[in-house]
Amino acid sequence: MPVHALADLADQNLAHAVRLHSRWQPAAKLLELNGVLLHQGTLPLPLPHQNCVIRLDASVRPELLLQQAHAFFGGQANPYAVITMSRQDLDLDACLDAQGFTAHADLPAMLTDAPLAMPPTAPGWRIDLLTQAAELPAFVKVCAKAYATLGLPEFMTPSFFVDTEGLLAPDVSIALARDAQGQVAATAMVLHTGEVAGLYWVGTLPEARGAGLAAACTAAVTNLALERGAKGVTLQATHLGEPTYRRLGFREYGRMTRWSL
Repeated sequence: MPVHALADLADQNLAHAVRLHSRWQPAAKLLELNGVLLHQGTLPLPLPHQNCVIRLDASVRPELLLQQAHAFFGGQANPYAVITMSRQDLDLDACLDAQGFTAHADLPAMLTDAPLAMPPTAPGWRIDLLTQAAELPAFVKVCAKAYATLGLPEFMTPSFFVDTEGLLAPDVSIALARDAQGQVAATAMVLHTGEVAGLYWVGTLPEARGAGLAAACTAAVTNLALERGAKGVTLQATHLGEPTYRRLGFREYGRMTRWSL
């Protein structure tokens, strides 16, 4: 597949991910109208997978997008984030900046279309796929503690996974890193969303970092997605994860920005 076509599909993956996250939040509202995706999540937070807006059609005028967002969310009392991708949304970025929105995140959008070498882990650890409902609380716990170091309060993370049974669906695969006693210390999720899969919720318990566990989980689910027919796997990297993803073989193809008032 041509590189630009793969990147186009990768840009669409975040919208697919929001649709799946909406499925895990029964109280959420999801609307796709006039080339715009609008999602109101369990928490009134301007974040991906919570209150967010994504332009699906690059020809949609930024002013129309903001009109729809205002009508959907009801004004500033219900804050939302507009997520933009640098390859198609430069005009939207300019409009948001002019309207007083602030760019709270500017993350590298990354992609691989080749299997990753499995990185070594410290002795005594193994990488398994999550297969049973009884394992879901351990996954959520690791995500909560890992993302708390990135600024997401620990108590908020379960709100992304209200219907945890949805995480057992065929289009979701989760790798878990376990110690010799079976305790989970790291995770990575891949969403099988067509020709380009998406990597999400990669994290390690703070006390277990430095052993290569998240990297091993990442490689495991990335390779699984490629084995299942994906032409590529994409992610948006935090500052903590970016060096690891580059070492594994992911390359930056664009940027993702999160804007809010």
